[in-house]
Amino acid sequence: MKNLAASRSSFSQVISILGLMCVVVQFSVNAEPWQGKSVADALHLGEEGRDLTVPLPLPVGKSIAVPVVQEYKAVSVEHGPSPNSLSEFSLLSLQNHPRMKVARASVEEARGEAVQARLYPNPTLAGSSPQLSGADSQWNGFVSQEFVTAGKLKLSQQAALRGVQRVEYKLIRARYEVLTGVRRAFYHLLVAQRKLVIFKQLYDISNRSYRLGEELAIAGEGTKADTLFWSIERDRAEVRLLNATVDIETGRRELATAIGLPMADVGNIDGDLFQVLPNFDLKQLQRIVIARNADPRAAQSDIARAQWELERSVVEPIPNVTVMGGYQRQVSPVGLVGVPEQDQGVLEISCTIPLFDRNQGNIRAARAEISKARAGLRSVEIGLVDQTAKVINEYRQARRQAEWYQELILPKARETVRVTQLLYAEGELTFLRLLEAQRILTETELSYVQSQGTRWTAATEIANLLQLEDFPLTMVTP
Repeated sequence: MKNLAASRSSFSQVISILGLMCVVVQFSVNAEPWQGKSVADALHLGEEGRDLTVPLPLPVGKSIAVPVVQEYKAVSVEHGPSPNSLSEFSLLSLQNHPRMKVARASVEEARGEAVQARLYPNPTLAGSSPQLSGADSQWNGFVSQEFVTAGKLKLSQQAALRGVQRVEYKLIRARYEVLTGVRRAFYHLLVAQRKLVIFKQLYDISNRSYRLGEELAIAGEGTKADTLFWSIERDRAEVRLLNATVDIETGRRELATAIGLPMADVGNIDGDLFQVLPNFDLKQLQRIVIARNADPRAAQSDIARAQWELERSVVEPIPNVTVMGGYQRQVSPVGLVGVPEQDQGVLEISCTIPLFDRNQGNIRAARAEISKARAGLRSVEIGLVDQTAKVINEYRQARRQAEWYQELILPKARETVRVTQLLYAEGELTFLRLLEAQRILTETELSYVQSQGTRWTAATEIANLLQLEDFPLTMVTP
């Protein structure tokens, strides 16, 4: 019984000493100079990635708390809003589109990984008894702690922070791609609205021509072929009118989907389809796109991350030091007089020896990753230059075509109608000729509106490349 009581007392002492050792080890870890700063020292990135520069070789800046990703309350899809301007649609898309929510969550995920990369290893607490009871029973307890050397945690976090930068730039990219989708759908619907008005006029002209042809045929002044011709024209106009209404309904659903609210109520929208847009110098625009677009900056973050990972690979062979300290209680054998119980301390220090594996392969791979990231940056820049050239080509052609219709073709078509009206009033032309002139004018206006639609589609792509917050483009747009 005395041995059992002594064993329990010894076990309690071991537990108390182990707890004290854990506290001492924790204080020693927290007192390390590399733990003096916040784990988010380099998280200076705003949620939209504004004013980001190429990462420097060493971290700079004051410690700030890790920003929390902003949450947005989605508008109910059961009873959606009823916006009618481009600015309203744009605001709703940024608040509700799932792609924006995914991009924001990805930023928060990357920030969490950066925090985790700097966390220190936890200590290990262990207790055992080589001989649980009887003579010469022993009780012991140990605390071990791995001490990370050569600033490995700091280097790992710096590499992770470059990953945060990259995801921040991807958030910017997602933002403008969502806005581009909204702008494209908005002007597609605006063109559809205008085309519906033109198709109504065209159907009215075709219907009047058909009825007049019937009357002339009954009076013996026209032929059945003329009546069939105008009947075909009327049927064609009616089909185009019906298709225009379907196009508007589809455009409304596409616009509602573009803002992330498929059930939103979209009615007639307000916009200036004929607004004057600026012209661009191709080479200057290509330089500005490379300077402003987030894709090259994301590629620069890849280069910086690869550089930090190389530094991390270089110090990997430097061994970490594991220190283990413990206490052991030796109980005296039963029946032996004069043999005291023994209190023993245990200390062990260990580390690996980089004799064979000095991380040679990973260092070589990290150097190749830097070269790969630099080539990736060049590929991104070339891709943006090529994309800009193609978009500008489409924009210039549509802009020139729209100007041609506005300045030359439409005035001639309107003058033709005016002259035809005068000749019809003087009895020199038939009413069918007047209706034909009006139909040609309407078809010309339709082609003009279609060219405007192509112009706006290209303009939205230019704004996407430049990543412009303000749209439509103005004459001061770079």
